[in-house]
Amino acid sequence: MLGLSRDGSSDIGTSTSEDISLLLDDQRGVALGELVRYKVRVHKSKLKDNTINELYIALKNIESPLLRPVYLTGPYSLYVDIRPHNYCGLREFNGDDLQFIADMKPDETFDGILRLNDDARVGDGDVYAWTIDVLSQMTVMTGHAVRYRMVVSYSSLGIRVGMKQDRKVLEAVDCFEVEILNTEQIWNAAPKFPSRPIHLVFLTHGVFSNVGCDMLYINDRLREEFENVQESDNPNLVIRGYFDNAGKTHKGVEYLGSRLAEYFISTIDELRQDYKVSKVSFIGHSLGGVVQAAALHFTYLKRPELFDVSKSGVEPINFIAIASPFLGVIGDVPMYASFALDLGALGKTGRDLNLKNDLVLFRFKHKKNEERRSILEVIATGPAQSLFRSLAHRTLYANATHDGIVPLRTAALLYLDWYGLQAVNCIKEKETEKEKEKEKEGESDMSVEKDPLSADTVEIPIEKEGKTQGSRWLLPRNVHRKSKHKWYKRSQTIRPGSASIWDDDIDFHPPTKASALMSAANILVAPLPKQEYLKSPSTRTDTIFHDKVYYPEELPAPHYKDRELVKKLIYPNDRVHRIQENIARGWQETMSWRKVLVSLQPETHNNIIVRRRFVNAFGWVVIEHLVKEHFSISAS
Repeated sequence: MLGLSRDGSSDIGTSTSEDISLLLDDQRGVALGELVRYKVRVHKSKLKDNTINELYIALKNIESPLLRPVYLTGPYSLYVDIRPHNYCGLREFNGDDLQFIADMKPDETFDGILRLNDDARVGDGDVYAWTIDVLSQMTVMTGHAVRYRMVVSYSSLGIRVGMKQDRKVLEAVDCFEVEILNTEQIWNAAPKFPSRPIHLVFLTHGVFSNVGCDMLYINDRLREEFENVQESDNPNLVIRGYFDNAGKTHKGVEYLGSRLAEYFISTIDELRQDYKVSKVSFIGHSLGGVVQAAALHFTYLKRPELFDVSKSGVEPINFIAIASPFLGVIGDVPMYASFALDLGALGKTGRDLNLKNDLVLFRFKHKKNEERRSILEVIATGPAQSLFRSLAHRTLYANATHDGIVPLRTAALLYLDWYGLQAVNCIKEKETEKEKEKEKEGESDMSVEKDPLSADTVEIPIEKEGKTQGSRWLLPRNVHRKSKHKWYKRSQTIRPGSASIWDDDIDFHPPTKASALMSAANILVAPLPKQEYLKSPSTRTDTIFHDKVYYPEELPAPHYKDRELVKKLIYPNDRVHRIQENIARGWQETMSWRKVLVSLQPETHNNIIVRRRFVNAFGWVVIEHLVKEHFSISAS
């Protein structure tokens, strides 16, 4: 980041004879979910002085400084980044440091430099280009815009003088071009090849989130991936997202899902007037994964033929949920958090995630005298199952660690090959031991031949011993293990034809359970990626370590179904576990799921979706996997 100040001044040096004329003076406001993208092009040969090698830019949040502490209805801040033409986060970049500011508060100014060097040079010509994004950081309130002013000048003195003067309309100059794109232009782009069939992709946001800004990186990566792909091989993507649920994510899954369903239907009908919609995919983050599932449920009830390829010609391809709480969050969050949700901390949505059924309408019932069920259970076991089965791919992405907001258990639909994950740790532990032995012997680490299976794996932090460690000697070894790991045993997948593969004699180490409180704190205080991380892919350690398709025949027998009455009375959480088991089995008994587990640096819940391009860059590996595995030419 460069030159952050509160009075519009810059820390960039000036010369004695500087040109203070402005090339750009723009003032706008961005509300919840809105952004502005500036595409700047400079023709160096047309500059008044051919010796000029850099231009200066300043962007000021012109909201009152009194609004800085306002978070419940704000925050009234901005995210800004500047990307030179030749920068790509997927390739080594040897240029200057990237310029961005994670959270520009009211009355603060961000100063940057547009250097006319090889970083920004377009081809071999004399044109230099940059992309500048300005994103609103508003999270809840709709209709309130964060105002800012941006100026570009030949000198830093011109920036300071220009900021102190009233905004003026500038005459166009041949050397400087700027294309300004607003949110609607970016998110409603037409297909690249209008005459060819299109693949429609819907993106859905989570709680206290929005599509326009928080899912912008996925939008950009999908477009960039196929920008230069020839017409015959191009999937011809059209990307859309529903904006009107932003600021309303507390109103419940039913409310959000029914509105999104109407958007699905209207968008497809509208696009069909001008294009041929042949494929459709769905990508949801956090609560968005659950909401898009609810939307498909409602769509099926209203227009069952819409996603039937034999009737409508629209083939459902991908259903992708990223860190989504399909089982709710009760049992995964502390009791005080669960109690707060019951009291309305997240409105109806909080109660839905706590698997409460008192807010579910009777129109969800499909059989007479059927017991009222939670909305999450209805979606998983309702009549729309045939629609979900018709999807070519169903994929779950889950954080293995550090995500206390949507923990692994609920994001991965309960059942996993825990032994397979244990094997990953064993490989890494053996490698570590070998390397330590070699170090002791004075031998080079480079001479150690690593296990080929470990190339794409990463260690999962294991659960630390708590207060029970001191009393382990009081209990037989088997009793202790059975008590401690019984949940993992119940959710361990099986090999087809076998009853169980669990061995109580094996020393099993479960992954560390994430803290909801720490996850919330990480949102505010998580460290930013270093410049080396942003410029050099070889330095990144964030990893996808488990990628497996799970089939119905791998499910173990249900544990809570038809349980003895005495156990239902003894165990107070029996009802919750029974509902969660029913939800998990409803999703998996008749269809396969690809489960992708990732290990990211905190703060993982926003990193996994790359909420902000540079701030949450630790999640780039996830989005790259998503794009390549589900939308590329080679994706099966």
